[in-house]
Amino acid sequence: MLPCNLSHTSTSEFVAPVLPERKSRRRLKVLHVINGEYYAGAEKVQDLLALHSPQFGIDSGFACVRGDQFPLKRECRDAPLESHNLAHPWHSGSIRAIAKMVENENFDLLHAHTPRSGWAALSAGKISGRPVVYTVHDMFLGQKAGLLRSAFNRYSIRRLKQAEFVTTVSPETTQLAERLGIGKTRRMILNGVPSARDLNRQPPGKTWTLGSVGLIRPCKGIEVLIEAVAKLKQQNCPIKAVIVGTFSTESYKQEVMNLVVQNGVAADIEFPGFTTDVASHLKKFDLFVMPSVEAEGLPMVLLEAMAHGLPMIGADVAGVRDAITHDSDGCIIPNRDPVSLARTVQKFVSGKIDWLQMSRNATDRHREQFSAQRMAREFSEVYHGLITE
Repeated sequence: MLPCNLSHTSTSEFVAPVLPERKSRRRLKVLHVINGEYYAGAEKVQDLLALHSPQFGIDSGFACVRGDQFPLKRECRDAPLESHNLAHPWHSGSIRAIAKMVENENFDLLHAHTPRSGWAALSAGKISGRPVVYTVHDMFLGQKAGLLRSAFNRYSIRRLKQAEFVTTVSPETTQLAERLGIGKTRRMILNGVPSARDLNRQPPGKTWTLGSVGLIRPCKGIEVLIEAVAKLKQQNCPIKAVIVGTFSTESYKQEVMNLVVQNGVAADIEFPGFTTDVASHLKKFDLFVMPSVEAEGLPMVLLEAMAHGLPMIGADVAGVRDAITHDSDGCIIPNRDPVSLARTVQKFVSGKIDWLQMSRNATDRHREQFSAQRMAREFSEVYHGLITE
């Protein structure tokens, strides 16, 4: 499958007609309804919107339906936050509490990014008479699954059809929203992240560090990276790997650790755990590796790597191939292929791939396409247009 990327994709091919761009004359208040169980991609987007939207006339608040991690790890501390555990879609106590927050603090609209938070936002929006914006971040609603997950997906799709406005983060998620009929109006808004501070990217030293950051779960393909490290060590390639993040379950953590031992690379791979300071790790990496084995939305961590001038290697799956421009700011490799991953790393280390030029290309592309300010501005256009209409 040939790699594709957003720099070669016409957005107009994927985006439905949008509301006319009009700006209301007053500041708006948006309640971001958040899953909150983890501090991962969707939560990071909502946190960044709260941080960067005030300059565009938008003030924010947070309502968590699973307030495990987000309240502790969010960066935007000025926005009001309430946590209400949504045990099921019809949990009236939590829904009414969110609706009360909307009414008491005069929020103009609600914005959700996951099915569970979407359920709560749509119900609270109906009670309070406020419109709801929903962002499609990944592809799982359209994927085949077991009976329980399929029932979850069908119910979520039926509910999300009621959203006044749906935004998507990639061409694939746009096509998915159109195919499922989610939202009354749609627009693709690419994710964005802040520029790196004090960036002084230096060429790799004697030992190259392969890095990965994110919630560690089976779909991320960490096994591919582990097997590639084993092959590289057999070839005496001067590398080590650092895999940053929390494991989704203890049982999966044990599976991964067993694989590390079986491949004889326990001394070559570090697992420092969760961090709120992703930038400090990205500055120490020489290559960012994302060997996802399933479709992604538009991974925030790849955009963060790009902002830090970090060349990337990613699997040929939706979302990853949208973020990486093959042979420009990174390399796309076949899915589930540790041999190709090891071979590509070897090309960087041997100098067959120009690491420095790719680093410059990554920084330039982030600035042009994936800034947090651009993302916040485009969402503010949706918010203002929706309220004006």
